[in-house]
Amino acid sequence: MIAETSTLQGAPAWQRLRWWQALGWLGVGAVIVLSLLPLPQIGPQLPNGDKWQHLLAYATMALYFAQWASTWAQRIRQALSLLALGALLEVLQGLTGYRQMDPLDLLANATGIAMGAGLALGPPGRWLLAIDARLARMQIP
Repeated sequence: MIAETSTLQGAPAWQRLRWWQALGWLGVGAVIVLSLLPLPQIGPQLPNGDKWQHLLAYATMALYFAQWASTWAQRIRQALSLLALGALLEVLQGLTGYRQMDPLDLLANATGIAMGAGLALGPPGRWLLAIDARLARMQIP
């Protein structure tokens, strides 16, 4: 079991954490809506284009949410929660009648989560905190 006190970089000083979290949840809401609405086929489709969309969406969410996790346990919970969301959405797509369930979509989701979580361990994992600090220095509420 991973100890809750196993910190990654300590607890950074966020100025607008609730605002950033709300923005992240809006992004999750957008993924849910876009996953369940019927989408029109517009123009030529790229081969496996939907897999790339899954990978990019879940990589973005994993990178975004990992930025304010201060322990390994939090990051693992976030990754598993995103994976569970992807699995639930795949099942729900299969029940819609106009979308289909595809296990390869879940694989793309998992790959995206791993990529986003990996990126969060390096400099990309601090971009949001840098923006937050810059806004604080500019005294933007």
